Amino acid sequence: MPYCRNCGAQVPEDAMFCPKCGAPVEVKPQLKPDTRETALKYFVIGLIGAFLSTMISTFSPGINLYFLPSFVSSIFIIYVYRVNEFKESLIATFVVYLFADGILGTLVLGQYYFLNETIAITPQLWDVVVYPLNPVSAFIAAYIGARVSPRRREEHVLVPYKREEGPGGVIYNL
Repeated sequence: MPYCRNCGAQVPEDAMFCPKCGAPVEVKPQLKPDTRETALKYFVIGLIGAFLSTMISTFSPGINLYFLPSFVSSIFIIYVYRVNEFKESLIATFVVYLFADGILGTLVLGQYYFLNETIAITPQLWDVVVYPLNPVSAFIAAYIGARVSPRRREEHVLVPYKREEGPGGVIYNL
């Protein structure tokens, strides 16, 4: 059972007013998010974040930044979209990382294909150590992004005034 925000008394689930003090009970609408809207939101977040990550990687020629472009882009996107919950920021971060890896992989492989060159890569010890940190850095970026993101405003909905028979009195509604 919920409690009254005014006096702290227990309030029945279906009550519109507190039975002890008469204060209106706030109703928090429990809206189930539309799956299409959620998917579209994360798709757009992923594309924008991946674009930023790809641009950071592209404008740093000769330097392998490993996971840093996706890390920075994820935090930026989480901040801009005001993603506050860790679960949501983790989803956004993973989508950015996946899209960025897909775009960069396509660009690199496409370049080798069109130039008709073979790929001869000899990994260094640093590559072997840093690449596995990619998914770990996604968790860290999600946590940091959720902590620094500005809070969304929560809208409180007051139930409309309902007149009940009984002893009189004045009830003020905000």
